[in-house]
Amino acid sequence: MSQAAAYLMRAVRPPVLLGLLGRLLLTLAALAAIPALVSLAHGDSPLTWRLAAMSALLCGVGWPLARLHRGADIQWNEALAITGLAFVMAPLVMVWPLVGIGIAPIDAWFESVSGVTTTGLTTLRGMAERPADFLFLRAWMQWYGGLGIAALTVALIMRHHAGARLLLETTGESLSEAGAREHARRVFVVYAALTLIAVAAAWASGLAPFPALAHGLAAVATGGFAISDQNIAPLPPAAVAVLSLVCVAAAISLPLYARLPRQGPRALLGEPEVRALFIAILTTSAMLAAITATHGDFAWRSAVADALVLGVSAQTDTGFSTTDVAALPPAAQLVLMVSMAIGGCTGSTAGGIKLIRLLILLRLIQVALQRTATSERAVLDVRVGGDRVEPDMIASALQLLGLWALVLLLSWLIFLAQGQPPMASLFEVVSATSNAGLSAGLTGPDMAPILKLVLTADMLFGRVEILALLVVLYPPTWIGRRRASP
Repeated sequence: MSQAAAYLMRAVRPPVLLGLLGRLLLTLAALAAIPALVSLAHGDSPLTWRLAAMSALLCGVGWPLARLHRGADIQWNEALAITGLAFVMAPLVMVWPLVGIGIAPIDAWFESVSGVTTTGLTTLRGMAERPADFLFLRAWMQWYGGLGIAALTVALIMRHHAGARLLLETTGESLSEAGAREHARRVFVVYAALTLIAVAAAWASGLAPFPALAHGLAAVATGGFAISDQNIAPLPPAAVAVLSLVCVAAAISLPLYARLPRQGPRALLGEPEVRALFIAILTTSAMLAAITATHGDFAWRSAVADALVLGVSAQTDTGFSTTDVAALPPAAQLVLMVSMAIGGCTGSTAGGIKLIRLLILLRLIQVALQRTATSERAVLDVRVGGDRVEPDMIASALQLLGLWALVLLLSWLIFLAQGQPPMASLFEVVSATSNAGLSAGLTGPDMAPILKLVLTADMLFGRVEILALLVVLYPPTWIGRRRASP
């Protein structure tokens, strides 16, 4: 072996990275097997055997690769790479099964990305005529996307606290001292409990078992896929209310629920980010109600009801709606865009830039104003909820905001270059990047392929918070980049 080849083997660490990849493939194989069994129970269809074949292929490739990993520590750049790969590969493996039931490849990719990233945008129509196994697959992709491929695989591929912490932080989670496996187990238990409550409550609200299951899975994932082209507008008001409450619950940081038995409601209401979520939902809903009620023929009662649903949907980045967003006044659409961009709490299934970053930004502005009236030697810490915000966290938040704005502007520019209307184009781009799923009417079967690809890229950037996907797209950041040994 030449010296160059030997260096490359040491730098890339193929046993570690391939082992992590193998564990990821095994996870995806298990996730593909569930809808395959559901499709088999529903009846023989191309979706059944294609899902089964994909699961078997992933298992066959992943098993020998997984044996290469023996609990070695993982670096930050490698954690980012495996996180980005998880959210790229998860929708990719679903393209072939969807093509088998007559969906065009680009639309299959769009639907898979929208599902796994819990966005909820769709280019497909005629949902009422689609088979039940396909509708379940869409809801299932959103469900495990909501939990997060990264969070699911942490319990399987990580053994070291530091490495798992880095991986979880790339998706907005914060790791407790109990360790990676215990943290992943606790989050999964909370997520499973919310899922059971969501499906049971939707069923009790008057929905039939299958619609309750499909909408419950989408709600707890803040995904927004519905089984009707009119979204959740045809559902009974009680079901709409239940699903909205589930969306709010899912937009709260999942690890906080584990504290409820010890701390009670204070575990949630004591967090500034949770309080900010409720304030943002009420503010957004009030503004939407005021705007829509004073424009056109909207009655106050219907305006308030629709505004509450849209306010919850936008702030939690779910995508459920009981009204046509394209028919709303431009001012209402602007309010929705701001709400979608902010999103929910860190560590939840919601998208957006997250409320904690907004709180940090507002606190930075407040400190800057205070500095103008204090001594130059005065030390003013940036604090949120009494906790000091470290400089590296401030830098990380500002870095993400800058990257997020850059992706937004570049995507909007492509839409404008394609001759699309400015306001509707900006709405679609914000919705995709925020993983929100609300649409101003541009996303559909007739959308240009280049614009579909732009929106899928936006969904991925938004879900993995940009940096992880950039690491995957630029291998020199994780190939040949080794830290010095202590």
